[in-house]
Amino acid sequence: MDEIRGFLIIGVVISHTLFDMHYFFSMDMSWIKSPLFTAISDIGAIIFILISGMVSEFSRDNINRGLKLMCVAATVTLVTHIVVPDYVVYAGILHLLSFAIVLHELIKPLLVKINRIAGLVINILIALLTANLYGREISIFGVTLFKIPDNIMNGGLSYLLGLKIDNITVSSDYYPILPWITFFFMGFYLTEYIERQPLKSFLCRKRCSFLAKAGRNSLLVYLIHQPVVMGILYLISLI
Repeated sequence: MDEIRGFLIIGVVISHTLFDMHYFFSMDMSWIKSPLFTAISDIGAIIFILISGMVSEFSRDNINRGLKLMCVAATVTLVTHIVVPDYVVYAGILHLLSFAIVLHELIKPLLVKINRIAGLVINILIALLTANLYGREISIFGVTLFKIPDNIMNGGLSYLLGLKIDNITVSSDYYPILPWITFFFMGFYLTEYIERQPLKSFLCRKRCSFLAKAGRNSLLVYLIHQPVVMGILYLISLI
């Protein structure tokens, strides 16, 4: 799982590099807005969040880990607000993961009482129903079941939940609670299955030490890669 996470964090670095080249250095790369590129990015994020839900089962102190990550996420918001105010990260993936880790630990006594298959099905349904929550609707497979009026739940906390809010620009790294937290809980319910043979032996086999190291240090890579990438791109632009 470290190797998979390492592969994904490298994908994040590449994705953010392309984002920087397009938005900050005016390179014509409009294709990064294409549905295909967005889908690849979303799939990567889903797998990363799933793995985070899995590995949380092996942590001895999730509350402390989650609170520390919240502090890091708050720092990211502050720094982006000062340095790049047009691209502030209000509800990024670090914010989501820190909240999910703490919430998971607090309600774990309730979660373990739910059958694992039932837990998976419930979270899959919630993910499908809230996939277009930002558009203020509950829908499934493109069929709208319920439209949330603009005058209901129109505050800042609703934005963190996943609803479109008036006069709030979408965070440049936007992973609201719904539907994204459902993938974390799916990871929790999948943990039992990844510990079964032969899957356990397959996942425990070492294949690439570089990717494993990148995966174990994914938070550090996430935090330092943007300044490094921006610096390199700036130097290239001068040349």
